[in-house]
Amino acid sequence: MPVTNRDVESAEVILLVGLDAEQEVPILHLRIRKAARRGAKVFVIHSRRTRLWDVGEHVLCSPGGEAEVLDDLMSAGTAFDGERPPPVETDSHHRLRSALREAGERTVVLAGTRLAESGALSEAAELAASVGGRFAFVSRRAGDRGALRAGVHPELLPGGRRVGDGAERAEVEATWGRVPSEPGRDTAAILESAARREIDVLYLVGVDPLRDFPDADLARRALENVAYKVVQDIADGPLIPYADAVLPAAPWHERDGHATDWEGRSQGVRAVRGPLGMARPDWQIFQELSEALDADMGFRSIESLQEEMATLGRVGGVSGEMDSAERFPRSPSASLGPDVRLGPPPRSPDQELKPILLFTYPLLVDEGALSDGADELKAALEEPAFVEVHPSDAARLDLADGGFVRVKTEAGEAVLPARVTPHVAEGSVFVPYNQPGLAANTLLSGSFVTVVTLEVAS
Repeated sequence: MPVTNRDVESAEVILLVGLDAEQEVPILHLRIRKAARRGAKVFVIHSRRTRLWDVGEHVLCSPGGEAEVLDDLMSAGTAFDGERPPPVETDSHHRLRSALREAGERTVVLAGTRLAESGALSEAAELAASVGGRFAFVSRRAGDRGALRAGVHPELLPGGRRVGDGAERAEVEATWGRVPSEPGRDTAAILESAARREIDVLYLVGVDPLRDFPDADLARRALENVAYKVVQDIADGPLIPYADAVLPAAPWHERDGHATDWEGRSQGVRAVRGPLGMARPDWQIFQELSEALDADMGFRSIESLQEEMATLGRVGGVSGEMDSAERFPRSPSASLGPDVRLGPPPRSPDQELKPILLFTYPLLVDEGALSDGADELKAALEEPAFVEVHPSDAARLDLADGGFVRVKTEAGEAVLPARVTPHVAEGSVFVPYNQPGLAANTLLSGSFVTVVTLEVAS
């Protein structure tokens, strides 16, 4: 994905799909605003209005409905097969389509990580290719893209090599030795196996599934049922009471390393001081464990580890010619239940009321671990939990702006103040993921989108 900040700044049209740039990638957000001041046209396909509203145009869609909007943009004027109604052509659709055609190769399409759940990544990549433009999958956190490059994914090996491809696997086996040919488990499968007592040891490294995973109940059952838990982290946290062993890791300012931004640019990080007490950099903990297990990985310094990473990170025989459907397949688990899938709520023949979908994602300043101790920042920018509701839904359900609403899902419920606004897609409500007063994963069952009912709460 050869897209950089400079490409964004020089683009004629910038299309963001499922990405709230200010809340998720604020430096990129500033680059987009810089491009808009220069004259670039900015469009956002999203389920709620983002902070780019003053320099761009929004096309609101239901949570998970980005794929259909993108399909409609590419298939305007073609006949539909009757499985779904023809798209409602708005002025925004027309302006976006015209802008893409006029800009051509000066188009940049930026897709957010939530598109991986709905399967819309393929459509976003295809739309960019259809006009000769550029496409990038933008990860929210520093290091996410580097983790993928390193193979931290159940179906990947270093350099983007696929576990299931014998030739690509052989390139890694030349350095590592035998590598299993079957993909590993993803986070949900790991937690489900732990909850069923099929895993003996659960090793948690810098992660808190009780907060991070979109199913708090499953995470709790996994921690309660697995026989042995190892927690490797930089500080005490909510996992410590569950832990059978705690391995103290060094925080970023006590270790050398590097981070990789959304562009794929690696930036060195140098320690300000050495680790305190028994703490160790994560790589050293893994190395020492490998020695204890008589499977010595052979790293005596971070430089030797980085040298191997640099070698394996270069893609040798891996083709870059896969089509977008192969690179970004639809997620088979993107389901909300037996009758509802990610995407616009279905229309019934007699036009019965559509189900309302709740969607959530983290805001920039929240109760996450990286905000611990930032009291002044939180006092200035953090908001208590809330629920955004479209006026038509609020009127139908007799909900008042500022009034309290009971938000109920299959997983749980919460009482939150309502914000009635036309800047959220009709038929959907937004709840921030981790604000004071609510951990939204207590309302979720494995997906960041779920069916919800709303009612007035006293």
